[in-house]
Amino acid sequence: MKALVVYGTRGGATTAIAEEIGKTLSAEGFESVVKNASDLRDVKVEDYDLFVVGSSVYAGMWSGKAKGFLKKNQKMLASKKVALFSSGLAGSDPAQADAAKQSIEKTAAQFPAIKPVALAYFGGVVNFDSPNILAKIMANAMKADFEKKGIDTSKPVDQRDWEAIRQWAKDVAVKAR
Repeated sequence: MKALVVYGTRGGATTAIAEEIGKTLSAEGFESVVKNASDLRDVKVEDYDLFVVGSSVYAGMWSGKAKGFLKKNQKMLASKKVALFSSGLAGSDPAQADAAKQSIEKTAAQFPAIKPVALAYFGGVVNFDSPNILAKIMANAMKADFEKKGIDTSKPVDQRDWEAIRQWAKDVAVKAR
């Protein structure tokens, strides 16, 4: 089976998540290709059996390119196995677990023809020196809280749970077979 992992990212953290999902799917027997949603010109999407589509989340919103992929291909994706994931700050905060779950469900609901086999919201990376001004403002607003918890804020804070990401991808592989 062939799997296409498509992602939208703003700061780059979602790229690594998508790549890890692609590696895990390959280890599970899928022929996997990982592509940024802004670079799909050479991809024949109809040739794939499984689609894993994800995006970073800022202010509760997916990147336009990742959302655009779903919108453009929703008719074809309605007959395929699809899994969706988000990456952002809510994904690593147990206090925001319900909000994270609602966020990815809300994204999925925007494309009612697509029936995802799995949904996930993973933690992201907080970069205090982000070139994105909104991301930098948000990161610096959280800085004091991180420091109170003893977290080093002199470098980006990586809140991605790699084992959870790999396990989710394995579960997606099982559901897609």
